[in-house]
Parts: sequence; C-alpha cells; structure tokens
Amino acid sequence: MKIVQLNTSDRKGARLLVAIIATTLSGSLLAAAPSASLEPATEATGTNVAPSPPKHTFFESVETFKENTITHPIAPFELVPGKDPNGWSFVIEPYVWAMGIEGKTGIGSLPALSVNQDAINVIRHLDWAIFAKGEIRKGRWGVLADGYYAALSGSGDLGGVLYKSGSLQMQQGLASLALAYRIIDDRRGFLDVYAGARYNYLGVQIDTTVDPAGVYSFTEGMTSRLTQGIDTKVSNLLAANPGIVAADLAQLTKDVLTAKTLEKIANTPDPIREALKASELRHILNSSRGAFADYISAAAAVRVAAAKGQDTTALQTTANSAKQKLDSQLSKDIQNALPTHGAGSQWWIDPIVGLRGQINITRWLFLAAQGDVGGFGAGSQITWNTQATVGVNFTRNIFGELGYRYMYVDYNKNNFLYQMNSFGLFSSIGVKF
Repeated sequence: MKIVQLNTSDRKGARLLVAIIATTLSGSLLAAAPSASLEPATEATGTNVAPSPPKHTFFESVETFKENTITHPIAPFELVPGKDPNGWSFVIEPYVWAMGIEGKTGIGSLPALSVNQDAINVIRHLDWAIFAKGEIRKGRWGVLADGYYAALSGSGDLGGVLYKSGSLQMQQGLASLALAYRIIDDRRGFLDVYAGARYNYLGVQIDTTVDPAGVYSFTEGMTSRLTQGIDTKVSNLLAANPGIVAADLAQLTKDVLTAKTLEKIANTPDPIREALKASELRHILNSSRGAFADYISAAAAVRVAAAKGQDTTALQTTANSAKQKLDSQLSKDIQNALPTHGAGSQWWIDPIVGLRGQINITRWLFLAAQGDVGGFGAGSQITWNTQATVGVNFTRNIFGELGYRYMYVDYNKNNFLYQMNSFGLFSSIGVKF
C-alpha cells in the first residue's frame, strides 16, 4: 500500500472538509429525529412502538349516544328524505282494520250479550266503516290523531237458559288526539312519548227471544219451594188452631203470606233476579194471587181431612192440579215480564299515555311499534292499545304499512256494559309531505 504524505496546508484543508461533512450529517439526523415529547421511547431493539388506540368506557359510549341522539341530535330523523327535519311535516294515512271482536256488552236490565266473532264474520256483518290517522310535526314536537267509526250487526249468546238468542246492532266511534315529544331522534329511527285523550262513542240495540222451556225449568223449582212453604205454614197454623175448618184455615194462611214473604220462600234463582227488579217480581207474585189462593185452599183441605183421619186421595189430586196451574201461571207471567229489547248510547273520554317508535332497516324498509294505556276509572275502568307494523317507503312521499293491532276497553257505568277485545290485521297507504 502506498502511503500519501500531506503537507501542512493540505492537512488543514482535509480537516475543514471533514468538519463540513459532519456538521451536515448531524443537522440532517436532528431534523429527521422525532421529538421526545411527541413519540414513545425507543425499545432496545431500536424500533418504535405503535401508539395505543384511545380507550372508551361503556359510560362514555352512553354519554356519546345521549349527546348525539337525545340532547343535541347531530342527524335527526327525516320524515321526508331531504326535507329539513326541524321544519313542518304532515302525514295523512287512511287504513283498513280487519278486526275480530270478543267480549260482552249489555244495556239496562238485559243480560250481557257474549260476542265472539272473527274478522271474517265481522266483515260479513259490517254495514260500513271509515278509518284514518294523521300527524303534524315541527322539530321534536308533534300532534298525533287516530280515529274510526263503524256500524255492524250480528247475533250473540246471552248465556243461561232464559233466552234462546240475541241480536245486536252496534255503532262504535273512536277518536284519539295526543301531544308527542321525540326523546330519541336519529336518522336510523326515533322514539316518541305521548299523552292525550281518546273519545269513545257506543250505540247499542239488543233484541232477545225468551225461551219458554228455560223459564219453565226455573219456575218449576220456584213453585216447588213455594208449595212446600205453603204446606209448612198450613200445618203450623192447623197445629196452633186445632178443630179449625178448612175454609178458615185457608183464609188465615192467605192473610200471613204476603208477596214479600212469598218471594223469600221462592228463593228466586239469580238469572231471574238479575233480569227482574224486586218490585217486578213481587208484582208477578201478586198477579198470581188467584192461583196461590186455589192451591192454599186445596192444601188446607188436605191437611184438615188428614187431621180428621179422612181419605185425602181426591183432595190431593185437586192440590196437585192447583200446583200445576200455579206453575204455569208463574212461568207465563215471568216470560211476559222478562225484558226482550234494549237500546241506548253512551260516550266517554279516556286519558291515555304511550310510546311509539320506528327503526329504519334500509332506506325503503322500516319497522314500527306503538302502545298506550288509559282510562284509569275516569271513563273506562281500563283501556289499552298496541300495534306493530312493517312499512315500505314506495317513494319519497308515499308509504304503506301492514301490521297487527289489539285494543281492549272495559267500561261499566250508567247501566251500560262494554268489555270488549278488538284485534286483527290492518293495512294502510299514507302520504307524507
């Protein structure tokens, strides 16, 4: 190897060149090096560690959801796509409800008419009906309306054996109005809470047919209890007045057997007692005084003859004939007194509170649900309404829904009974703008 010798001036030049190169390199490295305050420390291997992603707790996620969808929605639900969700919006939605009905209705002293008709039978007996609902909304506030009016006729079972059958003509109207507030507001769906009132109207006409055989089965038992009571009274009076003649014994028995006493002895069955007022039943017993008098006379003659040791065969035959006459008379009088017609109307208002919501599955498909409860004794004892639907947005402004609805009303005031379940599929075509 050849060694090159540098003179003094050359050595100075070389040292200057090295200094310039070292300065340039150190400046470049310092410029490329990350700041210690911004980058993590270098591992022993000399490689940088990737920064850790920020961690979010469950409560932070809930707080974010609350802030973005409840407190200050960043993407509110658009009723009409592309329209300002904070502006005025309107919905008109006529619908058809194929409802079945099951329950009881009654008026006045008529027994309650049990009704159990599926949707097909209701439609078959439906005279006419109209159904519609709507909505007015501005921002998070809205007004909801829903109502229908229907007239139908049909038949039902009155239960028991006093009546053969009953026919029903009914007109029913309903109108709901509620103020709604949107508590969850997001482009993917919403949840509203609402409160308002529901107006109910019911007009009923019931006509029934009495079953003579059924009435006779009840009055036969009443007659047996009455004749047994009369026999006991005659025997007691005879024991207290030995030697009394049959005519005087019969008259004494008639004097103590008032209509009120006879009613107590008869132990009137509940179906008759529910259908007839106490005053009407006493009137029937009074109107049958002739038949009662004939039986009392025959029973007194039998008891007096038996006390004297005489043959009572013929007298007992007369007593049995008088009992049959009394039985027929009571049956006829009760048949004529039983109510067979009732008509009237009633209206009332129920307070209601509820929730409703919607979830958008896609831009054109959505699911919706609604439910409310009300009455609380102010009108109905209790009432509730629920429904669930599948909806399709056909265009920006036209949509359709198919769902199932269930409603229950329990009203029993002012001699008016309406305890009814209404249920079935419904469909609608609506316009929103």
